Amino acid sequence: MDFWKDGYIILRNVFSSQEINEYRELIHKFVKENKTLKNAGGITIPNFIKHSELSEVKGLMENEKIHKELERIFGGNDYRFCQHNDIGINRIVGWHKDKLNGKYASHETVDIWSEINGEKHEIVKVLIYLQDHRDNNDGLKLVPGSHLVRNMQTKGTIQLRPELGDVVIFDQRITHRGMDHQVKDSRILVAFGFGKNNIFTDNFEKGTVKRQNDQNS
Repeated sequence: MDFWKDGYIILRNVFSSQEINEYRELIHKFVKENKTLKNAGGITIPNFIKHSELSEVKGLMENEKIHKELERIFGGNDYRFCQHNDIGINRIVGWHKDKLNGKYASHETVDIWSEINGEKHEIVKVLIYLQDHRDNNDGLKLVPGSHLVRNMQTKGTIQLRPELGDVVIFDQRITHRGMDHQVKDSRILVAFGFGKNNIFTDNFEKGTVKRQNDQNS
């Protein structure tokens, strides 16, 4: 699969079921004992890596298999964690592209579909679902190749069904959405952002830090 053509990839069997269940328990405990932010019909924990109680969950982004794939995607190690990190629980969000919006869009000093001095927008999201989606439609829906265009058309949508322990990586500009109805059990998604070291990532990181700080204030 050509990542930059299709805009996504699924890494299989990155984490064991035991690891995933331990992370779920940690997050459930955190939600029970701490104030969280209601968002999109569920809960969001923006910039969760700042919470010592979730330090083990933060460790997910250090996984060797994930970084081996990121190096393949970015063509080397000239990339970084660009501060985007959150945990979403039972959130229902419609079709969108992950970019800076509202007042945070002012940080986008260059068009994210342009090329500047030979550099392009190369920012990806790493998604870790803490439940199995092989037998349901509550995982990620996306439109392959839609990261290459700015419009939000949804023709050609596919349903991803990541299994427990799988990891989804996608170009954050891809047209995508999660589940479209509420579920009885907790649907937990852990997300991290990584980007090539260039102006596009610089801009996104600045806006993301500001947004997450505002959310946590």
